[in-house]
Amino acid sequence: MTNKINFLSTFVTREGDKKSPASLDLNDSNISDDPNYQTLLNTINNVLDFDNLIVLAGSGTSLTFKCAPSMKDLWSKCRNEDETLFNEILDIVRYDIDQSKEDIELLLSLCDQHKALAYDLEKKEKLVSFIDQAKQTILKATNFTDDVEEGDWAAHDKFIRTLGRRSPKQQRFKLFTTNYDLAFERSAANTGFVVVDGFEFSSPSYFNPAWYRYDIVDRSDQSKTSSSYISNVFHLYKMHGSVNWTREGNGRVKKIDYQVKNSEPVFIYPSSSKYQTSYDSPYLDMMASFLHCLQQPKTALICLGFGFNDKHINNAVTMALRTNPEFNLLVGTKEPFKKGGSFNTDIRDLLVAAIDGGDRRISIIDGVFSQFANLLQERRKETPEEALFKTFETLAEKIQNRKDSIDEF
Repeated sequence: MTNKINFLSTFVTREGDKKSPASLDLNDSNISDDPNYQTLLNTINNVLDFDNLIVLAGSGTSLTFKCAPSMKDLWSKCRNEDETLFNEILDIVRYDIDQSKEDIELLLSLCDQHKALAYDLEKKEKLVSFIDQAKQTILKATNFTDDVEEGDWAAHDKFIRTLGRRSPKQQRFKLFTTNYDLAFERSAANTGFVVVDGFEFSSPSYFNPAWYRYDIVDRSDQSKTSSSYISNVFHLYKMHGSVNWTREGNGRVKKIDYQVKNSEPVFIYPSSSKYQTSYDSPYLDMMASFLHCLQQPKTALICLGFGFNDKHINNAVTMALRTNPEFNLLVGTKEPFKKGGSFNTDIRDLLVAAIDGGDRRISIIDGVFSQFANLLQERRKETPEEALFKTFETLAEKIQNRKDSIDEF
C-alpha cells in the first residue's frame, strides 16, 4: 500500500527556477536520510511548540472514517430524498452546477436567501420543505460516530493526545472545525480529555461563550497551588453547528443527546454568501474567537482537511498572514496542488507564490489526515518537577545497581 505525501516550504531543496513540492515515500526504510523528510518533521515540531496553537479541521479529517459522508455524498443523499423537488429548487435559486459544483452548503445558503425574499407563496413553501428535509438528511448522514470501528479511531486519538497535552505555561490548544459530526468529541472521550465547547456544565446545557474564558484546575489535597491546571483539556469551536445542537423558540442554542430526534438542528452554512445566519450566535462568537486567536503573537494555525472554500475563514487567514508577522501556517490536506481539484485555486496560488518568494511562515503538506497524525511526535516539554523526579530516579537506579554489584562479592 502506497504511503506517499508531497511537502512544500521555503526549506525544501530547490529544483529549477521555482520551489517544487518534495515527494516523500513514508514507507521507505531510508526515509530518515532524506533532508526534506527531516525538514518536514522539524516544521511540524516547530509549529506544535508555538504558545498559541490553533487547528482548523475540515471535512477531510472525518473522511478518515469509511462511514463518513463527503460533501458530494451529502448532495446525492439530499437529491435522492426527492429528486423532483431537488431539481425544482435548483431552478428556483438558479444554481449553476458547472460553476459551483455539487456544494450542498452553498445550495442551502441560497435557499435561505430566496426564502427570505420570495414573494411567490408556492415557491416559498417548496424552499421551506426542502430546507427542512435536507437538514434532517444531513443530520442523519453526519451522525455516524456509533458506526466507526474501534480500531479506526487511531488517527483521531493520536491527534488529540499529542496536541492536547501541552505545557501548563502554554495556552490551551484550540480546535476549530466546520464539521457537524461528533468525531473529535468521541475521540476526546477515548483519550480521557475534557472538552470546553462553549456550553455550560449544566443540564440542560446552553451555549455561553463565556465558558471559553474559564479553565479547570486540580484542587485536591495533593495539589493546592494556583497553577495546578489539569493537562487534558482543549477548546472546541464548531463553526458550522453540530448534530447535537438544537435551537429553542427563544433563540437559545441547547446541547442534546445525539441519539434524540432533533427537530430544530443548528446547521450554519455561510459558504459563499453573507446571509443573516453568519451574524447570529453561536457563529458570530466562533468567528470572533477565530479572528482574535489569529492576531495573537506567536500563533500557529494548522489547517487539516480544509479546502478553503469558506470566504469568511479565508479572509481571516489571509489577513493574519498580512498583518501578523509572528503567524505561522501549516496546511495539510488531500491534493492541494492539483489543478481543478477541490482546494481553492486563489488560496493555493497565494500560498505557493509566498513560499516561492521566501515566506518561511507557510508550509503545505499534500496528504490525508491519518498520514499527518502518524507524523506527530510527543512534544510536551517536561516541567522542572518532572525533570527533578527523573534525575532522582536515575540516581536511585545507579545506587541500587552499585549496591547489587557490591552484594555479589
